[in-house]
Amino acid sequence: MKRSLNSIFLFLSLLTCSVHAQVTIAPTNLFLDNQTRFGTYMVINGSNTPQEISIEFFFGYSETDINGERINITDNQEIEASHSVAESIRAFPQNFILQPGQRQIVRLRINAPNNSQDGTFWSRIKTTSTPESPPVEIGSDDNVTARVGINIEQITGLFYKSGEVTTGIEVEGIKTSFPDGNEDQLVVLTDYQRTGNSPFLGSITTTLQNQNGEILAQGFRSTTLFFDGTQKEELDISGLSPGKYTVQVHFETRRSDISSTDLVQMEPVTATTTVTIP
Repeated sequence: MKRSLNSIFLFLSLLTCSVHAQVTIAPTNLFLDNQTRFGTYMVINGSNTPQEISIEFFFGYSETDINGERINITDNQEIEASHSVAESIRAFPQNFILQPGQRQIVRLRINAPNNSQDGTFWSRIKTTSTPESPPVEIGSDDNVTARVGINIEQITGLFYKSGEVTTGIEVEGIKTSFPDGNEDQLVVLTDYQRTGNSPFLGSITTTLQNQNGEILAQGFRSTTLFFDGTQKEELDISGLSPGKYTVQVHFETRRSDISSTDLVQMEPVTATTTVTIP
């Protein structure tokens, strides 16, 4: 029986990865505003099986703890009351079936009130895909049987801009450390405040430079910063000579996956500190 159960778990893992790769969504972030309250995204079935698709909306966001670890939040009612548009969005169609190779344009309409405050509000879009064919039946010599139905949930973002929107980053400080005494790795923690009335959608570049300004190590990430927090970056510094170096952290509203016209722009922000590598 143990061997049969292990086979089931392996089969489920492979099947889940396969289905996830076969149903795709584009784009992964939508932007609406109070002048154009309509948007679209596309669901594509690249599998050989008809897929049942359903669409829901819910509120959520991410934040970071003091160690820079990212946490997803979906149960803060106070923040939801002031920042959510999940209850105001409708999808057309909301439930449908996609045949193999077929694609469907989903149209979204938002009914946000005309008197909403200035700022950017948001929702998560949950697109669930389920194979229409009957669940797979797995048997074994020990009469262990499992009926498998795979639901794949893909979470994307929707942002609604109302009135005058602004965003900004103020760096409060940069801390560096060598985790567990590992002198080949440098952890950079950047405490920041997010200003304005909109999330920061952009990129953060962290570099380690020598006295001549040459970049010896670099970390880059595209991210969304909803509120104040701590940005964490780990730099590989193996092979560097002992001495004093400069750490630079650069925030800018630029992302390769989002048009600059959709991003709430700000002037780039750069902060530095020094670190001594033993």
